[in-house]
Amino acid sequence: MIIKTLRPMLLVLVAILFQQSAASAQSSGSPYRKEYEGERNGPKGNCEVEWHEVATGVGYRTITCLGDADSLDLYVFRIDLRKTNMDVALTHGGGSARGVARDEKALLAMNANFFDRARQPLGLLVRSGKQLQAPRKSSWQSIFTVTDDRKPRMIMPSEWSAYRHRALLAVQAGPRLVTKGHTNRVHQSYAAARCGVCVQKDGSLMLFATPQARHFDMYEISNIARRAEIDGGLECHDAMLFDGGHSTQVYAETDRRTIRIDGDPVPVFVFVTPR
Repeated sequence: MIIKTLRPMLLVLVAILFQQSAASAQSSGSPYRKEYEGERNGPKGNCEVEWHEVATGVGYRTITCLGDADSLDLYVFRIDLRKTNMDVALTHGGGSARGVARDEKALLAMNANFFDRARQPLGLLVRSGKQLQAPRKSSWQSIFTVTDDRKPRMIMPSEWSAYRHRALLAVQAGPRLVTKGHTNRVHQSYAAARCGVCVQKDGSLMLFATPQARHFDMYEISNIARRAEIDGGLECHDAMLFDGGHSTQVYAETDRRTIRIDGDPVPVFVFVTPR
């Protein structure tokens, strides 16, 4: 009689323990976690996904689970274009993200286009709806633009004519890392500091950057862009790089700290201001 009474209770206990175990496994990563852990600079331990507020319409988080336990791998900024404005800044002879943030009274500034030895920008530039420079023909570069419906988009230079009269801003760099949720074919290249832009499947816009001392090659940053946030990734539906290496620059003042990545002077930045 006692055994018959205990049996249902044991079954319930086993079911609860199984659910807790499954929940614990899920909290430490996606079903593909073991595969990702085998990648160079793959996730290690628990990858926290905690957002903090820079200001209304701009949040940030850090990724810290891809390298050494004490290392910071990436800064990630989430931008709500319904609550903020985004535009392009040009600096003559090269400038800094900190200087752009100060001059434009911006919440966030980040470098964008490639440039030549004279520090003249290369590729498409649209500021406040006005085209300042035409796109360069390229099979591997991409254009990041925000159109008049306040939606972020990534397109090829060959597609520009269809968006020209709708663009509020546009910059050109590359390569493209993720297209429609799939990793692009990229050359492995050398490891360097990286920065770029990401659009998630729900349309959320994010900018990301590594500290100058944190380096990823093209394969690694592509995999990070595609992977789920819970696996130390950005979960991008589309993603592309801006100019990286010594050009990588970010400046943002948050309620907790000033986020500042200093690099060499560059001519083009994207920046975000309150709406």
